[in-house]
Amino acid sequence: MEQQKKKGTGKKALWGVLLAIGAIVLLLAAMGGTILIQQSLRPARPTAAPTAEPTATPEPTPMPDRRYDAEQPLSFTPALEQLGLSADEIETYGEENFGAEYWIDLTPADFRGSVIRHIGLGYSYAVYDGAYYRLGEGDDGKGLVDVLVCDLNDDGEQDLLYSYHFGYGGDAEAKIGWLDPQTGDGCLSQFGLLGGYLALSEENGAYYVWRCTRVVDETGSFALHFQARIGEVIEHDGKLYLLLDGVAS
Repeated sequence: MEQQKKKGTGKKALWGVLLAIGAIVLLLAAMGGTILIQQSLRPARPTAAPTAEPTATPEPTPMPDRRYDAEQPLSFTPALEQLGLSADEIETYGEENFGAEYWIDLTPADFRGSVIRHIGLGYSYAVYDGAYYRLGEGDDGKGLVDVLVCDLNDDGEQDLLYSYHFGYGGDAEAKIGWLDPQTGDGCLSQFGLLGGYLALSEENGAYYVWRCTRVVDETGSFALHFQARIGEVIEHDGKLYLLLDGVAS
């Protein structure tokens, strides 16, 4: 009798163990099904885009010398009242020294306006639809050195990209400027070159800055000799940036 009781107790224990194991199996199966359902409903994680290998800076195209003819007469007399000069400046240099004969025409062939520079001072201007826009800074140095028609801000309209020179001796500096004559927006570069000159080029829709020399002849005409390309100039949010050649982006 005692032995039958022990067998009954053993069967009950065995059934309890089996029931417990079955419950655990069912629980695990339910959890696994839930995970599979969640994964099937979860949006697929986007595959990360491959990182492009840095490309080499395009080799600069050798640039021929660029010449500006100082003997090209202006087709108009600059309006003194629109030059933005102070009374002190006009008194210092004399009103008579701002007539047409004191300016040279540096207008690019495809520009729908005029670009002029004073022959003895650093004053340089773009004249567009009757408005005068000062190019560069200071009343000393060589003023405007080089100028290109461009569309640096990608608005489909003509812009001017130019280099200029100001200061004396060891303090003389070359910089870059940009002007949108349709709106009057423009800026001067924060970067510059001490003791030298800068020229510009357009290559495959990009605009580049070059170190150059400037040679003036007896007529006041000058030629720019391109030496080494420095980098690409871009405009962003009203500022100019220089992307140096040889630096991976």
